[in-house]
Amino acid sequence: MKKALMTAMTNSISEVMETMFFMPVEIGPETILNDSGIDLNTALACRLTFTGDVCGHIDVISPEPLAAELASNFLGEDKSELMWEQQFGTLSEMLNMVCGNALKKVKCQAPYKLSIPEKITGSELNGTAECTLIETMDANMAILLSM
Repeated sequence: MKKALMTAMTNSISEVMETMFFMPVEIGPETILNDSGIDLNTALACRLTFTGDVCGHIDVISPEPLAAELASNFLGEDKSELMWEQQFGTLSEMLNMVCGNALKKVKCQAPYKLSIPEKITGSELNGTAECTLIETMDANMAILLSM
């Protein structure tokens, strides 16, 4: 089930990033989060919990400049004028769209319920967990799926 859900997640990431954020992405290799090249001390990260046939959460971790670029593209505002809350809100909304889109593609008997995305810090992330890199032209972000 985890493999099917992760496949749905990576397909959804490509769709959402290109359609809503005007940012083409490549699904990169799986790696250990601490080896991803993302500074967990300065990155923006959020978590969305889901319940249903399978319960778990998905984390997205993004370097701040990439989160600013996402917010700028999504909100149509200059990166230099964006506040931290707008960047985090955009990252949360991206995660919400990706997770909702992915879960509707996975066959289930009980409907899934999604929590509200929450801000997390680098210390709340499992640095030894396996993550999937999402590669953009300028930087990478990471997705962690825990079930």
